[in-house]
Amino acid sequence: MAHKRLNTTQQGLGWRHQQRRKELLRQHTDGALCEWCEEPMYRDRTRNPDYDPSGPAFSGSLHADHRDMTRAEAIRRGLPIPLPNRLLHGRCNQQRGDGRDYLLDDELVDEPEDDEPEPHLMAWP
Repeated sequence: MAHKRLNTTQQGLGWRHQQRRKELLRQHTDGALCEWCEEPMYRDRTRNPDYDPSGPAFSGSLHADHRDMTRAEAIRRGLPIPLPNRLLHGRCNQQRGDGRDYLLDDELVDEPEDDEPEPHLMAWP
């Protein structure tokens, strides 16, 4: 049995969310880097790296994202859903998921200093 697809309001993406996305787009500087993948973001969806000409009409569109508290977290805590505060590529927003994938965000992951494995030492009799 097919699941009924939720509309944007039922998903917590109602009028306030859509208005905030429009505001973020107005404030956006074309070519600014995505905080997730560090590739440039453009208002013209056809210039974004996740644009697929054979994909859906919204392919390549920038998504409004909640950096501090995701929609899913607010729902879990029973709190009002905060307004989004940044733009991401659609693909990046999907990779981020409900916010649990934050460890994929390069800003939050400490990279090792070098690629050399640590030596394993054993006591020798």
